[in-house]
Amino acid sequence: MEKEGVIFAILSVAIVLVVIWFIMGVMMSMSAEKIKYSLLDELDEGVEIRQYENLILISTTADDTNSAFSTLARYISGNNRANTKIEMTAPVISHRETGGVNMSFILPHEYDLSNAPEPGENNVKITELTTRKLATIAFSGYVSDSSYEKHRMQLEKVLKSNGIVTKGEYFLMRYNPPWIPPTMMRNDIAVEVE
Repeated sequence: MEKEGVIFAILSVAIVLVVIWFIMGVMMSMSAEKIKYSLLDELDEGVEIRQYENLILISTTADDTNSAFSTLARYISGNNRANTKIEMTAPVISHRETGGVNMSFILPHEYDLSNAPEPGENNVKITELTTRKLATIAFSGYVSDSSYEKHRMQLEKVLKSNGIVTKGEYFLMRYNPPWIPPTMMRNDIAVEVE
C-alpha cells in the first residue's frame, strides 16, 4: 500500500508541475507583443487584407524549423554584440526554401535598423520590411505540410476569385509556442498583394 501511495504522490506532483508549466506558457504567449496591422478588407472564407507598417526582422536559414528558431532565440536572449535581451513578439514568420527553412522574428516596435543590436552569429541578418499589404487566412492547430497546403490553396482560390494579384511567395505566421493546446493556436498563411 505504501508503494502505491508514493507512486500516487509522484504522479500528482508531476501533473501539478506540467499544469503550472502549461499555464505559464499560455500566459507568456498571450503577453507577447503582437505586431499591429490595419484591416483593409474581409473576403470570403475568412480571408483578410491587411496593411502592415515598416517592420524590422532578424532572419536566418537553417536545415529545419527547430534549428532556425534556436538561432533566432539565442539572438533575442542576448547573443548579439550588445548582449541585449529583447522581448519576443508574435508572429514568427517562416517559409520553406530549397534545402531548408527561412525564419524571421519581428523586433519590437522600438527597434529600427540604426538601433537593432548587431547579431553575434554570421547566419543572422537584420532587414527592414517596408509598408506592405498582405492577404491572410487564419487557422488553428499544429502546422503540417497538408494543413499548410490546404489553407494556402484556399487563400489562393479566394484571391483569384476576387481578382487580387499576389507578389512573391506564400509564407506562414505562427503566434503561439508548440505547448499551447492546438485549438488555442493561431496561424496565418499570408502573401503580399498589390
